[in-house]
Amino acid sequence: MKYYVVTFTHTKIVGWAIFLHAHVKYLKKLLKEEKLQISGPGVGTPVRSAQLVFKVTDREELDKLVAGDPYSIHGLVASSTANLWDVQVGSMLKPESADAEGTKYFRATYELKENTDVTACKDAREAYLQKLLSEKKLRAAGTYENDPSAGLSILSVSTAEEAESIMKEDPYVKELGASYQVIQWDPKFGEFK
Repeated sequence: MKYYVVTFTHTKIVGWAIFLHAHVKYLKKLLKEEKLQISGPGVGTPVRSAQLVFKVTDREELDKLVAGDPYSIHGLVASSTANLWDVQVGSMLKPESADAEGTKYFRATYELKENTDVTACKDAREAYLQKLLSEKKLRAAGTYENDPSAGLSILSVSTAEEAESIMKEDPYVKELGASYQVIQWDPKFGEFK
């Protein structure tokens, strides 16, 4: 099984509201079938967006599941991306102990400049991510297999400023100049928290 990270943006808010119930029902069905791991909207973004993490056998299965979403069926997805995600540190499983009171989640993506050699930074980044994991500030991190110059970290911290600070200290950002984006995320569906 493989993890795919899908990001939707919605611009037709009226249609979004009309089909929200059908969309939620569909997500709950996929959760029960263990095809969807977790899903939720971005918080405070200028355009309504959502991130969904699927666990499927291949891209064909993913495409069928995405196409079956009422938002897709009714043309309410303005744009979407799908990335095969290699979770290298952490896990998408529900943790044994609950997160601290006030914990918020952030999806932090990075992108390295084209043809960047990460060899010199790879061990430092691995150590940095392991440190964040041990401090319970990181839930899962990894690269996109379809674009190894980019990846995703799911952070669990109390403020956007802390999430920004974590990304600024990431060796890929600090040493190699990777660009990054941090978006607060509300994972409403799935056994993540």
